[in-house]
Amino acid sequence: MEQQQLTVGVLASEEGAEPPLRESSVTPRKSELQPHQLSPLLVWAVVFCDIGTSVYYVPGILYSQVGAMAPLFVVMTTVGFLFLSAKYVEISWRNPEGGGVVTVATKAFNPRWGCLGGMLITVDYFLTSAISAVSGMQYLGSLFPFVDAHIVLLAGGALVLLAMVNVIGIRESAVLSLFMACAALVVNLVVIGVTLIAIGPPEWTTIVKHLRPEHPLPWSVLLIGFGSSWLAFSGLESISQLSPAMRLPTKTTARNGMLLVVASILITSPLLTLFSVALLPNEVKLHESERFISELGALWGGLPIKILVVSTASTLLLFAANTAIIGGYHVFLALAARGFLPMVVTLRNQRFGTPHFAIAITTIVPIVVIMFTAGQLTLLGDMYAFGLLGAFVLSSAGLDVIRWHQHQRGATFWIGVATTLMVLVAWSVNLVTKQLATFFGGGIVLVGMTIAVATQQGRFADVFYRIPFFARLATRRISEAERETEAIPNLISLGEASEIVSLYPSRTLVAVRGPSVRLIDEAVAREKGWGGNAIYAIYVEERTGLFVGGEAQEPSEEGITALRFAVKAAQRHDFELIPVWTVSYNAAEAIARAAEILEVDTVMMGVSRRSAVYHLLRGHVVNGLTRRLPASCHLLLFN
Repeated sequence: MEQQQLTVGVLASEEGAEPPLRESSVTPRKSELQPHQLSPLLVWAVVFCDIGTSVYYVPGILYSQVGAMAPLFVVMTTVGFLFLSAKYVEISWRNPEGGGVVTVATKAFNPRWGCLGGMLITVDYFLTSAISAVSGMQYLGSLFPFVDAHIVLLAGGALVLLAMVNVIGIRESAVLSLFMACAALVVNLVVIGVTLIAIGPPEWTTIVKHLRPEHPLPWSVLLIGFGSSWLAFSGLESISQLSPAMRLPTKTTARNGMLLVVASILITSPLLTLFSVALLPNEVKLHESERFISELGALWGGLPIKILVVSTASTLLLFAANTAIIGGYHVFLALAARGFLPMVVTLRNQRFGTPHFAIAITTIVPIVVIMFTAGQLTLLGDMYAFGLLGAFVLSSAGLDVIRWHQHQRGATFWIGVATTLMVLVAWSVNLVTKQLATFFGGGIVLVGMTIAVATQQGRFADVFYRIPFFARLATRRISEAERETEAIPNLISLGEASEIVSLYPSRTLVAVRGPSVRLIDEAVAREKGWGGNAIYAIYVEERTGLFVGGEAQEPSEEGITALRFAVKAAQRHDFELIPVWTVSYNAAEAIARAAEILEVDTVMMGVSRRSAVYHLLRGHVVNGLTRRLPASCHLLLFN
């Protein structure tokens, strides 16, 4: 088909910009919590169940990378952790609908940056599941030799069981999180207390040596240690996902909850890292690097303390793996809802109503990663850092941009910029020094963004709906949906409109997304100039998953409002406007189909000011219309 004539007007449209991509459904727990019920203590519990697991595997990973200086680097990074914590508190109260990297990047930049944030956090979730499952099995293996001999198999099996639990629909509660967090914190404090009581002057001398390098460290070692030690604070971002469930005022709850998180981390993570690296025998550090904390407890408290550590560590780690699965599939649902992923990922189990397809993806990928790495925690940690630090960078930079736009130029702004630079340096070092992790994480993000862009532009749907069977099925579903308009006054379907074309001939079809007085005024003026007596206005309900069960079939309130507004705008000129509603997997397909059915030669549509260039040059609707409209039909855009 020939390329269509594209005319660009200069009228200002009153249509609003696209709503930002919300992360409300990205949160792993929000949907299970009642709105505004989380107190600061429960906020602490949920976040600590995530960030608190890092201490079980990070000391061993850091020791394998930077040796005896691991505690020093954790202490150095703690400064950045404090500044980043403050920024995440602000992200939480600035986004009461659900914060996090997706929302922040969308508001600061544009929806595709939000999608990129979603891909980064997806990598984070994949590796959280993998590393938590493996680490949980490693701790159990310190008591049960059979588990130790089958880490990969049992870790994968644990993820399969967690996936089944999620398909059935069982959810953990904030109260359970509180119980688990308190148990883990108490056991960690017991390990620290027992160690402090048991050690003497020789041990203190050894501890001090691990905080004072005998020789100046090369810049390369400093950078690698700094970049790697951020892993000790993974899970910090989870507080920004709890905003809708926080007790009002959100700002106070987020701040107090974060203060509890920071306090509990400061009194446990650095000390446990220091004591385990400094005091464990070299033989243990060489062969038991996956379970430093249980070995530390056994060294100074005997078998009872070791059992306590293994019990809380393995349970909390599997708890974190489950949270990551929930968070991962909610990311997919959120991105699919905004048109960045095919709606097939939202397919739900007929019996339990859960998104089993998305759950399967968020389970299979971590299992493949575990098999590929043979359950090596150091390698998993390297891969984990890619998504974690990438999400940190995008969140921190996004908040800086928002502050800049709001003309905040004080000390808080510049400290925030410095924090962003610190995290950016850490991420850059990891990108260069951990090439396998960069390849894995970058590959997932690249594939994800390619799928997102192709989905947004309707390329997958175009191929899918060319298959005769699905084309016939789509036609039937569209007809079923259009019948829902019969009960709505002053609104007709495209099928009904086709029957009155001879009674209301027109050359103009206006595609509306929202109220737009000037667009209707211009359409009426043009039709009058051609001697016409009526125009058509169409609202397309775009549902990329026409065959996904559970979708509402009736017209949305937004569509009804937009069409009724268009009718009133035309009545101001004593002009007839026919409001038409239809549904399609692709808005461009429906508009082009309507242009042929209604026998018009001009299609007019508005482009929002906020993203005019984006929609004009890259928007899938405009691109699709230029391919689909008849050669004699003009496309007029106004912004």
